[in-house]
Amino acid sequence: MKYNALRLGMLLFLAIGLLACNNTLEKEIILTIFAHPDDETTIGPVLAKYAENHEVYLVFSTDGSFGVNDHSGIPAGNSLVEIRKEEAECSCAALGINPPIFLGIQDGMGLNCHGNFYEEEAMLKERLLKTILEIQPTKIITFGPGGDTGHPDHRLLGGITTELLLRENLIDDVDLYYFSWTKEQAEKYSQWNLNYADKELMDVEISFGQGHKDALISSIRCHKSQYTPEEMESWIAMEEADQSNVLYFRKFKRDKKKKSEF
Repeated sequence: MKYNALRLGMLLFLAIGLLACNNTLEKEIILTIFAHPDDETTIGPVLAKYAENHEVYLVFSTDGSFGVNDHSGIPAGNSLVEIRKEEAECSCAALGINPPIFLGIQDGMGLNCHGNFYEEEAMLKERLLKTILEIQPTKIITFGPGGDTGHPDHRLLGGITTELLLRENLIDDVDLYYFSWTKEQAEKYSQWNLNYADKELMDVEISFGQGHKDALISSIRCHKSQYTPEEMESWIAMEEADQSNVLYFRKFKRDKKKKSEF
């Protein structure tokens, strides 16, 4: 009896210790910064995974107002903006992350012969910095130099995000990560002409489970204005066939040691 009581006491002590450790686990605040509603699907499983134990926010810089597709019958402009907002909200709910944050910058940022680029860029910097300061993330994820498909909005946003963190001397206060495809992944999804980085340079490799992939598939189905049912099912079939279940990121790093030569 004494042995059993002692054993029970030790198990209780260990259980309380483990519970205390879990309660003190630091919760990350992850801010993902992408250009258009549906860009989040690139890393959807990772967002779903981290949403289980951390706060995950998603910013869309542009309004998606020129993402016109014939099958939807929705013209460019405010009606499409509202539809894409609803689709983004649906996607975030499917991934289990916080509702999306819309910065409202014009789709194309003036580089598509609509609007003034310099005005759009200035507004983007102001609104994005305000969002970063309000949320105070511990980690930021955005596009790397390849910009996923190389879309100008993607490349610009990744560059501007980096610029703001450097300009405001925030780069040591938040971990900045660039998402990128590997060559193998780009070849697997060859119809999208994806850009990629050498796998050896990707220093963060995040795996995910089937439940996270299921969340991605649910989020894909939200974007009905951007993909026909046939396109969605083809995409989903490729995701289900891919059993590697891993995505790659590269952390921004700087050498804190001052030098007088290159």
